[in-house]
Amino acid sequence: MQIEKKMVSKTKVKFSVVVPALTMNDLFEKEYEKMAPTVNLPGFRPGKAPRAMAIEAIGLNRLANLAIERALNEGYMQALKEHNVFPVNQPAVSVSKNPSFLEGANNELTFEIEFDIITGAKIGDWKKIKADRPDPKKIEVTDEEVDKVIDFLSRQAATLNDKGGVAEKGDWVEISFSGEVAHVKKDALTSNNFPMVIGETKMIDGFAEKLIGMKKGETKEFELALPKDIPDRDIAGKKAKFSVELIETKEIIKPKIDNEFADKFGHKTVAALKAAIKKSLVDEKTEKEMQEAKGKISEQIIKLTKVDIPASMIADEAGRLKQSLIGSLKERGADYNSYLKSLNLSEEKMTKDLEDQAKKNIILGVGLSEIAKTEKIDISEGAGTDKIYERILEVCAK
Repeated sequence: MQIEKKMVSKTKVKFSVVVPALTMNDLFEKEYEKMAPTVNLPGFRPGKAPRAMAIEAIGLNRLANLAIERALNEGYMQALKEHNVFPVNQPAVSVSKNPSFLEGANNELTFEIEFDIITGAKIGDWKKIKADRPDPKKIEVTDEEVDKVIDFLSRQAATLNDKGGVAEKGDWVEISFSGEVAHVKKDALTSNNFPMVIGETKMIDGFAEKLIGMKKGETKEFELALPKDIPDRDIAGKKAKFSVELIETKEIIKPKIDNEFADKFGHKTVAALKAAIKKSLVDEKTEKEMQEAKGKISEQIIKLTKVDIPASMIADEAGRLKQSLIGSLKERGADYNSYLKSLNLSEEKMTKDLEDQAKKNIILGVGLSEIAKTEKIDISEGAGTDKIYERILEVCAK
């Protein structure tokens, strides 16, 4: 197999491949030997039909295509291995000479493979990176923070009792409401059988306070100014008129914070529960600080790394980022176009921003890979990236 390499540009390579007729004939034979046992023809035992009849039954074109496909794959893999290059996109394949596998024909195969690669990857002196390793011993967790978690757990274990009289702050209520702007009903301001806790469930400023004093079955109308930063720019900052029906009111009865309560969460005493919560909060804050440290390290790696990046790779990563954003917005009940409108961004500006972020992501990945090479860090297994950051902290942290 003859393989010639040509750099089309700094980031695009083309291989011209010639597969000799003898090799193609051999590949054709291998495909024939694989398929022949499956041929059933009248008067012959399976796999025992004459070659010409078997080929006719299988299909000459089918066998030829299988042999060519195998040659293309083998030529591609050999080109990668011989020239130590790694594609970053799907290769474009162009066949200039196809074998026919007819008797007496020259069955040589010639084709070209073209794809993008990353070239010129270099990283500066990464050992001069400024880094701080988070120290759990220096992480502070207050009693107030622990008590907030205790309160959250007590609410999880709370019971709801039917309540007469009027709704008060801290009560659980179920409401149905609709909102309109300029006499037009808005779906974004409307919900049926909506459960909430007055004063705790996040609502439009002033909404929860209007529920205080209402009785079960009562309907109330009121007006509120909508926030200026909501995603729907058509109604942001405008005045909305709401109609609310209070369907149900319940009093939240929280359990006593004692050893029996602690036992429900796997601890024998309240003190043990609080100690476990404090440790969990320390771990949480330590992890947050570690992510911040990695972020600062990443920014420095990006500045230190020089590499030529194919446009196709940037476009692919930008597309992935966009789809991730759309999915995240959808989970929050938001729309991509409304999101752009809320930020006063054009599609062109967003595309540019995503491409800039994509480029940074790719450069960071290349930089981390270069460090992994110099430090002989195996990144083929899970947590490979964490190993690189850990090594950087070992070398660079104060």
